[in-house]
Amino acid sequence: MRTEAFSEVQTGYAVARKPTIWEVLTSEKYFKWTLLIPLLVVLAIFMLYPLLYCAYYSFHQWGMRGEAIYVGAQNYRQLLNDKAFLEALYRTLKVLVICVSCELLIGLGLALLWSREFPGENIVRGLALLPLLVAPLILSLLWNFMFEYDFGAVNLILQALGLNKVYWWSPQRALYTICFITIWQWFPFSTFVLVAGLRSLPRDVFEAAKVDGASPWYTFRRLTLPMLSPLIMIIVVLRTMWLIRLFDPLYGTTRGGVQTELLDWIVYRTAFVYFDIGYGSTMAIFSLVLTIAVCAIMFKMLMRALGGTR
Repeated sequence: MRTEAFSEVQTGYAVARKPTIWEVLTSEKYFKWTLLIPLLVVLAIFMLYPLLYCAYYSFHQWGMRGEAIYVGAQNYRQLLNDKAFLEALYRTLKVLVICVSCELLIGLGLALLWSREFPGENIVRGLALLPLLVAPLILSLLWNFMFEYDFGAVNLILQALGLNKVYWWSPQRALYTICFITIWQWFPFSTFVLVAGLRSLPRDVFEAAKVDGASPWYTFRRLTLPMLSPLIMIIVVLRTMWLIRLFDPLYGTTRGGVQTELLDWIVYRTAFVYFDIGYGSTMAIFSLVLTIAVCAIMFKMLMRALGGTR
């Protein structure tokens, strides 16, 4: 597309004129960016504006009544000394480590079993995909019913096996029960990503290792894992972003009770239950900064993993 147009003048010489905005936007150089304008406008309206609004009120004291009072960094100082918030942060990191580790281990184990074609694999993989197709809130409500003490399916099975019933929502077990629900829903994600990765690995490398007498464990440790490391890092980065914002399992089960408050829940409770918008905004901004910082570290590790495979 032309970015310059020429108009003939009476002298017979061609005189360059400045291109119009439309001509610039539709030029070959800028057209690909022009297509992004509608998306950028939508993001600015629905993401940038609320983010700036939240950042603004994080420096104010406001309970949705009267005028917002500017308090400077007081909310942030209070946050660093807030025992409830720090405990929620600790639980969030604990859930993050447990869920990511278990999902990766289960996903890698199943991926190794499913890396080769087998009879009925489409049926098995279709069934394994079902947890991902159910809304997290619906799934957490179902598991809440199944873990019910008197009539839940899990305790009925334990009784049928001659075992004692377990109070799954006790303060000592509730957080681990939520971890189980989260892992059960999301381990197929790790599995399918790693299955795709295993099937894309060059077979000649493994055949050469087998000819050289390498044991299966040596092959897995020295060949399979290093070549899968970029995919593993991608899974870790994505699941870290999602788990820091974990909310649905809490809403469908404990509602933040029995020592299960996580970051997103305490933000929700502060802002929309106690209507402390200023302090809730401070928590939300801190949560966002934490997510960005953790993901930046993970991204650097991913880039190193990608560089190591070249």
